[in-house]
Amino acid sequence: MSKLNTDIIAIKKSKLNRLSVPTTEGFEFVDATDIDYLEAEINYTHIYLSKNKKITSSKNLGYYEDELKTEPFIRIHNSTIVNLNKVKSYIRGDDGWVILLTGKTLKVSKSKKDDLLFFFQEKKAKK
Repeated sequence: MSKLNTDIIAIKKSKLNRLSVPTTEGFEFVDATDIDYLEAEINYTHIYLSKNKKITSSKNLGYYEDELKTEPFIRIHNSTIVNLNKVKSYIRGDDGWVILLTGKTLKVSKSKKDDLLFFFQEKKAKK
């Protein structure tokens, strides 16, 4: 058996346009653009996809935060990461709420609110 070159594998993984999602049965491959949001449940992550599909992964939310760091995703709560391309609106409040294109409402925590608002203000300023 040949020795794996971890540097080459890392480069190939960074070029993969799909996310490898470890599940209890093996792996599922999904396009990041198909992900609406990710939600933590203890040491598992529920990945909510377009067309009302859900995958439960055996990895925690921190793993996906790292995997999606170059994609348009942002952590809006200790237990939630959202695809910014799927956000329809933001409702102000103590914490705030994000409304997705699907109509799903997700709570924004006080500690993550500034990051989310900064992102949208920066996007607005560049237009």
